[in-house]
Amino acid sequence: MNRRHLGALALAASLAVTPLVGLAGVSSAAPLTTVNFAYDFPGPDFELTPLVVAQDLGYFKAVGLKVNVKFPPDTSTTTRMLATGSADIGFLTTTDMGVAVNAGAPVLSVANYSMRNNWALFAKPGSGVTAANLKAKLKGKRIFSYGDTWTEAMLPFVLRHAGLTSSQVKIVTDPTGNDLTALLQGRVDYSTSTTNYEIPGFVGSKTKGHLITVLGTAVGAPDVPIWVYAVTKGYAAAHGATVKKFLAAVKRATIWAAKNPTAAAADFSRAYPKSGYTNAYNKLGWKLTVPFLTNSKGQYFTQTSAQWSTLATALKSIKLISKVPAPSTYYTNKFLP
Repeated sequence: MNRRHLGALALAASLAVTPLVGLAGVSSAAPLTTVNFAYDFPGPDFELTPLVVAQDLGYFKAVGLKVNVKFPPDTSTTTRMLATGSADIGFLTTTDMGVAVNAGAPVLSVANYSMRNNWALFAKPGSGVTAANLKAKLKGKRIFSYGDTWTEAMLPFVLRHAGLTSSQVKIVTDPTGNDLTALLQGRVDYSTSTTNYEIPGFVGSKTKGHLITVLGTAVGAPDVPIWVYAVTKGYAAAHGATVKKFLAAVKRATIWAAKNPTAAAADFSRAYPKSGYTNAYNKLGWKLTVPFLTNSKGQYFTQTSAQWSTLATALKSIKLISKVPAPSTYYTNKFLP
């Protein structure tokens, strides 16, 4: 899944999370363990807010960690960064996990980031598209895609619901493009993204009317978490204590950022002033992300066998993976704080 603005591509491929606020009382004498964290996109955006907060408020330092954030050259490289050891902990979509495990990659999800699926198909105001009239509205039309694994997994459910095949629409794939800009300029008829990214972009565009949204879950896509924190099985075995410390600090920061969304968004904006995003975009984007961070029991991070079984079954049904392995192949909750 790509993000909506690409000014971030001008940043260096690897940046340290910038400290803004120190944690009083923490000794700087003790040596810190370095953790290289690989993001899922070539530049920073507001979903990095918990890591920025964990750095700014000293939560990483309090557990003895120094965390560097690395940005991949594209949306298909984070898993490879983990597998080759150039990163220790990564941020992946659950579909990335599904495809990677199917290909034999030794990756393991250690915590959910989000808990539900808010991916959607978007259209300009006044288009009149709904889940009920998709066939008539989609046939022959141009649909934007970044070519990311999540969109590749979600679009087949949209087309299946509409009774269409991929040959009956034109999928415009542009990994370095901007879906919303292409939509509003009329270069495509539909964009694809998640609500926490697309809505802030639309609001910032000052376009009149309401962005038309058809959620993937309304047309048969599985309602499963989108993003997870992941490691390799080898790293988990050798550095389990580090993984647990990382998740403890990030969970603490996530809870703080959820309770203080305006301050948290401002922290991100200051940490990455050249990201290409305005603080207003970051503030609204993070605010729209917060409701997806906990499950129905109010828990952060906790994964379930049901979510992975549902995802794998869905991916196999659209032939994105060849078999449905045991859920335990994908995840563990043993490192949760």
